[in-house]
Amino acid sequence: MSQVFRTIVIDDEPAARRLMKNLLQEYSDTIHVIDEAGNGVEAIQKIEALKPDLIFLDIQMPDLTGFEVIEKLSEKPNIIFTTAYEQYAIKAFESFSIDYLLKPIKEERLQQSIGKLKQFGKAESPINIPGLQQMIQQFKTPQKATALPIRTGDRIILLRYENISYLEAQDKYVFVFTNDGQKHLTDQSLTMLSEKLPPQFHRIHKSYIINKELVREMHRHFNSRYLFIMEDKASTRITSGRTYHDTIRSEFGL
Repeated sequence: MSQVFRTIVIDDEPAARRLMKNLLQEYSDTIHVIDEAGNGVEAIQKIEALKPDLIFLDIQMPDLTGFEVIEKLSEKPNIIFTTAYEQYAIKAFESFSIDYLLKPIKEERLQQSIGKLKQFGKAESPINIPGLQQMIQQFKTPQKATALPIRTGDRIILLRYENISYLEAQDKYVFVFTNDGQKHLTDQSLTMLSEKLPPQFHRIHKSYIINKELVREMHRHFNSRYLFIMEDKASTRITSGRTYHDTIRSEFGL
């Protein structure tokens, strides 16, 4: 008689949970779905309460990653990771989980995972806990970006942050200006960029973001504004917007 694995399906997308449960109906002799969870916190509560033999665990969820869920469990069940991101799947596989499934999940790939599950059995956990802990730490402290990618046809140009003087919105377009006077068109809005750029970039106007480290001079201007002279080839002069007066004073210690 084959082993039956008491299973919880964990995914923040209801449609993904329904699909997984439908697929697992073909393996009722091996898989018995006892519950489901739609986020990391709920998953931890149900795993601790129900003590499943197996979980299908989505890696990317809004509140906790799948790795963080595992980190918080007192007892680790067998795990099959599910993910739409292949780079996560590779890392999950290297952590010696039972297996991983890339979304959209294919029936033949699920069949392979169930076969692998039967080989491992539920007597011992195959998870490499030290390796998993190291992986979790890497996810918590991602590598800092050092350049802004700019698409030009089939090419992607990487503009180093230290070489970017300022960014300007002109009508429906946003341009990136470098120290040597080059001008590059980006398909991202100024608001999107203000959220992604590192701390040395500061928005001083609805149409301008400047690199604080490349400001040569600042002058008080009329109407609660400031005039910035940049340390670029053109010694570009940019006047701030009135509504940015307080944030500029705070940012530059004025």
